[in-house]
Parts: sequence; structure tokens; C-alpha cells
Amino acid sequence: MPSKHEKAEAARTNTRRIIEQAPKVLAGLVVISGVAYLAGSVYTRSYFAEFGASWILEEVPTAIYFSQSWIPLILILFFGYLATTNLALIESQSDLTETKRFTVSVAVVRYGPWLLVGLLIMIPLLSRFGSVTFAIVLSVAAIAFLLLLFASTLELLVMRFTMGHRHIDLSMAYLALAVIVVGLYVVPVHLGMNWARVDKQTSSNLFKVYLPDDEVKEYKILFVAGEKLYVFPSKYEGEYPPIVATTASKVRFSPPEDKSD
Repeated sequence: MPSKHEKAEAARTNTRRIIEQAPKVLAGLVVISGVAYLAGSVYTRSYFAEFGASWILEEVPTAIYFSQSWIPLILILFFGYLATTNLALIESQSDLTETKRFTVSVAVVRYGPWLLVGLLIMIPLLSRFGSVTFAIVLSVAAIAFLLLLFASTLELLVMRFTMGHRHIDLSMAYLALAVIVVGLYVVPVHLGMNWARVDKQTSSNLFKVYLPDDEVKEYKILFVAGEKLYVFPSKYEGEYPPIVATTASKVRFSPPEDKSD
């Protein structure tokens, strides 16, 4: 059983390893932040394009590209966890290739890209044929599997280049990275498009308002930029709803009273 001194020394060693990894962690976070911006941008553009309102993008601040979609946030939080725990764990073990986790990672990297490719084919097909709910479900599943594949691939790359395990074949790891890059475009595009299709429906959960010059018609809030609101009628004809720009001070948040009595 290790003594208190040995435990303290092990803790200092692990802390020193994490500090030594800080530049790599910061560089990785910069890369992931860039990926977050691009994925959020793709999601937001796809969402507004489905409403025929791409012109609203001129009013969209940069922060919206991160907050509009929760996919980039998951990536950032996941990478932060991975950077502060797993890298130190990898360097603290003499032969990680003997662990069960490494066996699972190899299996994920070997077979995962083909499963992810299948998901990336099914999602556009379901979107094309109007199966919005199934497309969204598969998109969420693709996000979870993409994260698992990313973790497993990163572990193999770290072991290969940091620990010097030259017997590790990285051909499937590079294929996995290529599929991940494609997935980071395909999934946000179709997730944004299909969520927009859900929000365009009369029964959607978007917040409802009423305009003073048209109190009979119900509108839904599409987007808020400061004091400006972009709203559209709950019921409309055609593929794209007419978007109206107004301000919060000019809308009613409850239906008008019935004055027929």
C-alpha cells in the first residue's frame, strides 16, 4: 500500500504532467473553438435558409454561431475533459495497449468510420423524403457517435506520437478524422434544416406574439437581435413565411380580447 509521501509525490507528478500539457491543451482548444464557430455557422445558415431568410445573417452576431447550436458546446466541453484527464492518464501508464479501454478504442476506430458514414448517408435521405423526426434522431445519434470516434482517434494519435508505440496502424485513424470532418458539416446542415422545418409548423413551440396593426393574426418569433424581433405568421401560404421586422415595444404577448359581446 503506497505511503502518504508516495501518494503526494504521485499527485505532484500528475499535476506537473498536466501543466506540461497546457500549451497543447490551449492549442487544441483554439482548434476546437474554430470548429465550433464553423459548425455553428453552418447550423445557423441552414436554419435561416429553410425559412428563406438568409438575409437575417447580416444581423447575427458572432456569439450566436456558438449559442445557436449545442453541438459545438458539446465538443468544447468534451475536449476540455479529455485534455485535463485522459492525456495525463495516458502518460502515467507504461503500456496502455494492454488495457481494455485501448482495445475498445481500436475497435471504434476500425469499425466506427463505416457506421458514421452510414449515418451520414441516411440523414440526408430521410431529410429529402420528409422524415424530419427520424432525421433529427439520427443526427443526435451521429453527434454522440462522432464524439466517441473523435475520443478514440485522439487517444490512438496521442499514443502513437507521444508514447512512441510505432506498431499502432494509423491508417484507420486518418480515415476516421476524414469522416469526422465530413460529419461536422453534414450533421449541422441537416439538423439546422430539420429544426427549421419543425419550427415552421403551426404547432411549433416558438414564442407567440401579436402585432398592434394586425392583432388578429398570430405571429411567432424567429430571431431576436437586441431590441429587434423577426417574426412570421403562424399560418401562411407558400414554402417560405413572410418575415416581419419589429421591436419588443411594438408587440403584444397575449391575444386581443374578444370585443364582440
